[in-house]
Amino acid sequence: MDGVSTDNTIKVAQSYNDSRIHIFSEPDKGIYDAMNKGIEKAQGEWLYFLGSDDWLLNGNVFDSLFSYPIDNYDVVYGDVESEGLAPLHHGEWTISNIDYNRCHQGIFYRKTIFSKLGTYNLEFPVWADYDLNLKWFFAKKLHHLFIPITIAHYSDNGFSSGQEDKYFLKKASIIKLKLGHQRFSRRDKITLINDAIEKSDNTFTQIRLKLWKTYLVMVITVKKIIK
Repeated sequence: MDGVSTDNTIKVAQSYNDSRIHIFSEPDKGIYDAMNKGIEKAQGEWLYFLGSDDWLLNGNVFDSLFSYPIDNYDVVYGDVESEGLAPLHHGEWTISNIDYNRCHQGIFYRKTIFSKLGTYNLEFPVWADYDLNLKWFFAKKLHHLFIPITIAHYSDNGFSSGQEDKYFLKKASIIKLKLGHQRFSRRDKITLINDAIEKSDNTFTQIRLKLWKTYLVMVITVKKIIK
């Protein structure tokens, strides 16, 4: 997918002269709009998104990945190589490191998950991938698998590496509470609620969150007394 670029992107893609490569160049509303267009046009079982400044680590990545038993999984992911990513962005994604997104350059998605979760949310121009990743991570009926291989090199100069998504940061704690409230401990919920209250500009939402926090504090207090 190309956003009507004015450099040599199209010529480079055409130079491979490979019938498996389909090139579409049309206006879009940003990276994730282009990726959504790709999802709509894709006909394969698995989808993978690689930016023009990223690259697969080697020619054996796909063979290595699909040598694992992945038939019963909806999302399969590994690591990426990047000097700019903190250590917690690597390895298996768990509830304890959920605050550190996983790069889409290291993730393979079954196309069917997009009909269940929706495509990339364009309200988040920089971190729509984080929003989608949270959805599949917490989805009860979707299964994901971490494979301990390095899949791609992630460019430190990429679109999302040098800027923040202010609207996503404002909504992040609410999203995590909504999707994963059954997975977080009560204390972690209180931390997320405090952050959500601070960032919310909706009085009704703030009241609901404060009531939820009060309930959680009471439960924790009662359990301490019982012990």
